[in-house]
Amino acid sequence: MPNTNSLNDQITALQSLLVAGCDFPKFLCHVDDLQQNSLPELIIAGFPEKYAQAFLLKIANYLINKYQYQNRHEHLVSYPYALIADPANSCPLHCPGCLHNKTFQEKIGSDWQAGILSEEQFDHFIDEFGPYASTILFYNWGEPLLNQKTPSFIKTAKSYLLNTTLSSNLSVSFDAEALVLSGLDYMIMSVDGATSESYGRYRRGGKFELAIENIRRLVAAKEKHHLATPTLAWQFLLFEHNKHEVALAKKMAYELGVNEIRFAHPYEVLWEPDLRSAREVKEEVCQIRKNIGDEKHFDLPANLSSSFSKKFTERWQDKITGLDQTLFRKRTGKTCKWLYSSLVMDANGRYLPCCYAPRKNDSGFTYVYGRQGQDGISQPFNSPCYHFSRKHFVWLSELTNPCGIAPRMPPGQAATYCVACPSRHSPPLVTDLHLQRYLHTLDWHEALTPESIKIVTDRAEKE
Repeated sequence: MPNTNSLNDQITALQSLLVAGCDFPKFLCHVDDLQQNSLPELIIAGFPEKYAQAFLLKIANYLINKYQYQNRHEHLVSYPYALIADPANSCPLHCPGCLHNKTFQEKIGSDWQAGILSEEQFDHFIDEFGPYASTILFYNWGEPLLNQKTPSFIKTAKSYLLNTTLSSNLSVSFDAEALVLSGLDYMIMSVDGATSESYGRYRRGGKFELAIENIRRLVAAKEKHHLATPTLAWQFLLFEHNKHEVALAKKMAYELGVNEIRFAHPYEVLWEPDLRSAREVKEEVCQIRKNIGDEKHFDLPANLSSSFSKKFTERWQDKITGLDQTLFRKRTGKTCKWLYSSLVMDANGRYLPCCYAPRKNDSGFTYVYGRQGQDGISQPFNSPCYHFSRKHFVWLSELTNPCGIAPRMPPGQAATYCVACPSRHSPPLVTDLHLQRYLHTLDWHEALTPESIKIVTDRAEKE
């Protein structure tokens, strides 16, 4: 382990300040000191300068985000560390449980307009949030491989040291080699059946033979270039009509050469009584083939984004200068971690608070929390909708306080969907364990003691 005693001592000191109830400006001042004082130490320990800056910038953001989450701040100077960017809002399939299905639209209705994410939109998004994040998912409600720029987006994300995941139904034509060479870490391949007949019951409009052939092409591209990634994960949703094919799917997975096959229960589709989840069949993940290949196709230190050096010079304490300090009032109560940890953008540049899709039928609520390049919002993570939603959760916990005043949206704007969310307090997109694995993936754990790793990644309440 390199000599990074000062860094670890400062992380421990910051945790002590958090537990002791240190005021926010003082905490930010100490985080600034950690960044600047630890940089020479990391360089001496063998870290390339830009790589050390990236490491410290992300660590600082995790610590500040932890402080702001635990104190339920309304306004965040920290940034989301889990990102979702939908490369395409469209999909060639019309699965019953998805918004691209006609019956789904009739029963629920979603405001989900077709669109393809542009390079300019993605570059703006990733440059603003990528330097501070750990993970990005290139999927939500669309089929990402409809966008020919998706491999390029992934390669750009890797220059920000992000763990990348993509999910596809594989019923489209795409450049398998470009996708493999993009640096993608993990790929979910949604194929719910081992035969064309069972597959088509749910994946309506899909092409089973094309999906299987695309799996072969992905495996072949990895082998050709001797690459360990992406991890290829076949996802098989368990229904009554396909549960008898579990053994056959495992056999096929082995023959195809995927890394794993995951059997999972789908959401119930209430308007399709003949499409029932096989709840009696146990969910499981079967490891089929270990990743092989050790040739690195992405030289991390040499290909880092120049944004790290720029962002590193910005002081955290300057980000609260001139702001109303009541925005950083310490509060308690239950809240939704998504409002502090994650940011979602669809292919049309709309910012959403989570993976839920905006709905048409709930006209009394606002689902879209901002739009890229519009609304006069320079910080979408601190839009009026985000401020309102964070305050609302705190207010719900303070209803016993006779002086509690319900938060209000600006005149003329509807309340946010968070007010009526049925999945209130849902688990975060990226868990503490995900953050720990991320640090290990980049070998950053070697510069941190186990205690420091726990402090940085633990999002539990103050002890």
